[in-house]
Amino acid sequence: MSKFIKNTIFLTPLLLFLAFLVYEQHISALDAIFIVVGAAFAIYMNFRNQGPSFNMAALNQNEQSLLFLNIMENLTDPLVFLNDNATIFMANKSATEMFGSDLINHRIADFLMDTDALAAINKAIKTGKSDTVEYSTSNPRIRNYLLRIHVHDKSNQGFPEDRTILLTIYDITSIREAERMRVDFVANVSHELRTPLASILGFVETLQGPAKDDQKAMMRFLKIMQDEANRMTRLIEDLLSLSHIERDAHIPPSENVALKKIIESVIETLKFRLEKRDMTTRFITKDLEGKIIGDRDQLTQVFQNLIDNAIKYGAEHSEISVNMEKYEDSKTTKKYVKITVMNLGAGIAPEHIERLTERFYRVDTARSRSLGGTGLGLAIVKHIIQRHEGKLSIESEVGHYTKVTVLLPEKL
Repeated sequence: MSKFIKNTIFLTPLLLFLAFLVYEQHISALDAIFIVVGAAFAIYMNFRNQGPSFNMAALNQNEQSLLFLNIMENLTDPLVFLNDNATIFMANKSATEMFGSDLINHRIADFLMDTDALAAINKAIKTGKSDTVEYSTSNPRIRNYLLRIHVHDKSNQGFPEDRTILLTIYDITSIREAERMRVDFVANVSHELRTPLASILGFVETLQGPAKDDQKAMMRFLKIMQDEANRMTRLIEDLLSLSHIERDAHIPPSENVALKKIIESVIETLKFRLEKRDMTTRFITKDLEGKIIGDRDQLTQVFQNLIDNAIKYGAEHSEISVNMEKYEDSKTTKKYVKITVMNLGAGIAPEHIERLTERFYRVDTARSRSLGGTGLGLAIVKHIIQRHEGKLSIESEVGHYTKVTVLLPEKL
């Protein structure tokens, strides 16, 4: 065993190299641990298979270099090495996949088109100082990247060039999108609460002043104040609901649920609203109970939201159709219960469809607010369906109809 330990001295340069990569944030500490464990296991297996004659110390410097190159080649983040003329002399597989071409012996400016990023690289080459810069691309959609520029001199790094520039590129699109969503969310919540609060405060001042003795004005203003307070209550309830759903997103539901009973209950609950607009519903189940594993309360919320939207935005004196049937994905052969909710009415323009499940997104803001909408309903629906490993799709034709389709995994 002592001979095995002696032979594993080979791991020392690997550990030093990995420590450098972790320090420079090329890889995570967890990735480094996996690499070391894998290397140690490989040494042990070779030692065991080859017996006492196996000697890892016999590996020469070239073989060690090949191992390091193999590690860099398989990193998920793009790595690009430049000489002092900004010409690429080495790049890993991720870099080639990112830029979509053979990079070697080409200038970095042929692939990286951002002027700020190129200016930072040229500055690093001249000054010998490392730098970090963010840049973005917009083809076909906007993506954000963090570019780290590391300068290595031949005198202490052993690279073939007098001055070598190592570029590491990190895709931070999801981070920036999350930050933007947080900022937009706070701004939207502030706006949604500020508007009714300002309205209530204005009426309070009026009732305390000019309308103090006007009984008719007082009753009218109190009704408006009540409506605004109810609107704030609905918004807070939806925010709390969304928070609870996101908190439980990774906890799979465990109840045995029959979708037919849930939808029938929702239709009965909304019966008064249907009658108020002289609308009817047609629920077709084809003798299907729609048994799935789910969260009864959350699924009730889904169909209450969808059918309520169909009532609010459908044409008066029209029929809302709710269909439930079995569905099998032709690609995965996975079986679902498919529910469609369709209403006749104004429909939704194509440019709005993809954004309907965004928080606070409204096609017609004024109309949505006047109908009591918070702008969070479909966002809640999307998160609930995702928790149930289902799918949500919306299609519409302006001036004709809107149809929402929900797929939920069938109970096996």
